[in-house]
Amino acid sequence: MAKKHKHEEHVNHERWLVSFADMMTLLFALFVVLYALGQADLAKLKDLKDSVRWAFHIEGEGKTKDEGLFERQAGGGEVIDAAPLITAQDGEMKEFLKDQLERYEEVAGKSLEIVQTDDSISFKTALSDFFAPNQPYPIKSDIAGWLDRTIAASLAFASNIRVVISTPDVLIGHNSRKQAVTSVDLCIERLQTIERFVLAKPEIRREAVTCQWQRQVGSVQWKWEEEATISVVFTNAAATHK
Repeated sequence: MAKKHKHEEHVNHERWLVSFADMMTLLFALFVVLYALGQADLAKLKDLKDSVRWAFHIEGEGKTKDEGLFERQAGGGEVIDAAPLITAQDGEMKEFLKDQLERYEEVAGKSLEIVQTDDSISFKTALSDFFAPNQPYPIKSDIAGWLDRTIAASLAFASNIRVVISTPDVLIGHNSRKQAVTSVDLCIERLQTIERFVLAKPEIRREAVTCQWQRQVGSVQWKWEEEATISVVFTNAAATHK
């Protein structure tokens, strides 16, 4: 019988393509991950940095020594560099401002005048936004809804609420007994309306609410309703008396 000859196996010169394909797949995955990491939310990263800084700072009770971990920076010797202080209620106040500003613009169609300190936020707007002309009550329904939500939201950082109406003192009419009625008389009644509205919330303490008026000068009598203003101030009393 004739012997069968074995044929030599051909060398596969294209096997490198498999390894190359695997490498390209891994590189693609790597670049996708790097791209995803590059899309970080800078605002959230800043909030995280501020929170960590606060936690390790003496004001955040994250240390017992005289210097905070983030107060000392290395490089060219040890240099003291004060870290910016962040109040304990800073995050709540920022969210409060952002939310309530947008809500007010939706309701009133205009912006509020804002003054913010470390422990308080003050809103100021035209008194005519809150009340109909020459009416001591009620608060306009849309504004009343906004004010109710605003007071509830403020309880996350504030313990005191102060309402100030600034008005000129002008004659606006006479009552049934033919006694003169001034803009101040009307605004005092409006303050009482607002006070009752605020205190209707069971979580608001009576001593935490202050209502007052102040005199405006140089106002035109027939335009007093347009020129009178109302300010609502939310304050953290504990922070104030530190």
